[in-house]
Amino acid sequence: MAIYLGNQIISSNPTGTGALYLGEQNICTAYLGAVKIFDNCAVANTNVQLQYTGSYQGNATGQITENPPDGYTVSGQPGTSGTLTLSTPTYPGAGYFCVGGCPDVNPKSVPYTFPSSGTTVVTSSRSGGLSSNVAQYTDNLSVSSGVGNVSPTVSPTTRTGPAGDTYSVTVAFTKVAGITYSGMNVDSNAMTDNGSTFSWTTTNTIASPGATYAYVVGGTSAATQYSYTFNFTTSSLVNATAAYSISGGSGGSGSAPASSITVTGALNTSVAATLTATSNSGYNDPSGGFTYSPSQSITKTLGVDSGASTIDVSGTSTQNVNTLTVSTNSGSCANDACINGSGSSTVYYTGSLPTSVFSNSGLSSPYSNGIYKISSGGALNVSGGTGSQESCISSLNTFNNIGNGGSYTSACSNASGSSDVYFGTGGFQTSSPLYSNNTGCNTSGSGFWSNGSQWIQTNSSGVVINLGSC
Repeated sequence: MAIYLGNQIISSNPTGTGALYLGEQNICTAYLGAVKIFDNCAVANTNVQLQYTGSYQGNATGQITENPPDGYTVSGQPGTSGTLTLSTPTYPGAGYFCVGGCPDVNPKSVPYTFPSSGTTVVTSSRSGGLSSNVAQYTDNLSVSSGVGNVSPTVSPTTRTGPAGDTYSVTVAFTKVAGITYSGMNVDSNAMTDNGSTFSWTTTNTIASPGATYAYVVGGTSAATQYSYTFNFTTSSLVNATAAYSISGGSGGSGSAPASSITVTGALNTSVAATLTATSNSGYNDPSGGFTYSPSQSITKTLGVDSGASTIDVSGTSTQNVNTLTVSTNSGSCANDACINGSGSSTVYYTGSLPTSVFSNSGLSSPYSNGIYKISSGGALNVSGGTGSQESCISSLNTFNNIGNGGSYTSACSNASGSSDVYFGTGGFQTSSPLYSNNTGCNTSGSGFWSNGSQWIQTNSSGVVINLGSC
């Protein structure tokens, strides 16, 4: 379908040739009812803005009207060209006179081409000026902000004219990406949200002797909160646990598996999620370590990245098998095992004693019952497949020709010619208890004992409770 102005084609949709304008504004699409009859929107429109350079002379420059005005903007498809036609500025006649030539702008035909993106500026220069025999007064205008992330402007900043002259004032600011604004106002007058900007317009009247306006922008601003979601899974994790941690933004940590963990923060905040597996007590990490998919850590940028990410960990931890080297023969007690144990055998177990003990590294054959000397010290007492460690003594001294009796005097006299032998861990009087055999399993019991020159008295446990010389 084509659109014509007289015999001039302005659109041959769908080929997109030609152009449709409302004044100097390039129209991107047009509809007849619900039917699209014009479409030149292959890409987003860009802008051309007119700016006048220089300034006018005289005391009545505020009475000069430029057409189109300073800052005039047109939109159109990138690469499209055109021409802005400027008019000679207008100004009042009676009571006014030109200064340095009458107000004018040049050139009046300003060619342009829409840029590939954003806004490009074209210019025309001011010349001449205007003064008045009528009393002129000047208003000065300024604006400030009591709100963060707001940099307002006021236009105009000055206005000169006769009393009774009116003019429009606009206060505006451009929004900052990632910031949410609410209740924006100028001196309690609500501002208009224009999408990318906020603005407020009022009308002032010049009066003698001129006025000063200091506008204040109020309201609130806060960083817009963006979110991202992480999932943590443990699809094939055996004999181990996993935990996640998230740094940046609202952060967080916890145990895995865990789903729909959402972290929030300001625009462009970097957040990093990490999943870490740990083998259970008594287990070793898999050979080569745990496997993380797609990786152990993922970093995302809030407000830029969307959707959700999942980190998975898998792997099987193997039992950490401990060993003890023990004697092959068993003693009748711990002391006997440590004193008289010989040979070498290996005991296998996991964790710490007391626990189940085995004769093979596969932990399938329980170790035989008995009390065995441990090569590193102590004795291993195995009963019903469970081994526990006991303390012991590893050697005994021999005391020959020991006499005993109901008193120390009889013990001293009985030592001569006695063939009795006893045992202890130190000297005769410092060994406690006193053992009746070299296994260290049985004590002498209570009584008086003498080697002929010294005597000791023991209680029922063989512990020395008194001593002296014969």
